[in-house]
Amino acid sequence: MSTKPNVSVTVRRDEPLERALKRFKRMCERVGIRKLVRAKSYYEKPSEARRRELRKQVRNRRRAERKAKERSQRKMDRARARRASLADGMPQGDGND
Repeated sequence: MSTKPNVSVTVRRDEPLERALKRFKRMCERVGIRKLVRAKSYYEKPSEARRRELRKQVRNRRRAERKAKERSQRKMDRARARRASLADGMPQGDGND
């Protein structure tokens, strides 16, 4: 995050302070302030930062490969089911029956 997150909450008329505080906390969580504070709470050597980023890239790449494999498997399953239904002689349902 290169810019500082700007989070502000205005308390609405007749709104309990607890509810406004809860909204504020939710907004902070969404913007990622807690994550930023945790990351800046201790010094991280540049080599450790690079290593962490590399692990993150590997994890994302493996996840993308797994998702692509699952998508291709689903596509093959649908094609196999379509061929099986055509082989059984089921009508295609083109509306000209």
